[in-house]
Amino acid sequence: MKKLVMTAALVACASPAVAGSYVSTWGCAYSRYYGYSSCVSTRTYVPDPVRNPEQERLDAVAQQKQDEKWEAFCKPTFKADEYGIRRASYAEKGCDVGRNE
Repeated sequence: MKKLVMTAALVACASPAVAGSYVSTWGCAYSRYYGYSSCVSTRTYVPDPVRNPEQERLDAVAQQKQDEKWEAFCKPTFKADEYGIRRASYAEKGCDVGRNE
């Protein structure tokens, strides 16, 4: 039973904050001689993101242009190795770490 409760608590604590909700954190400084010396609790509201469809469209177009530029410069080719895993090779050095010009 303890394992189940601990697993559920871990999942709840590791979950990301949901937009439009409150996030609470707290902590206490403890002294073995004097007991709890100070405790702090913080509650923060995470607002819903403001979406701008036009900006999202412009971002998608810019990302597509960047991808095309990278493919034109790096010319990636893919081959399967002896284990069936696709491996990429590039025409230019540094393309595997994001170089695009």
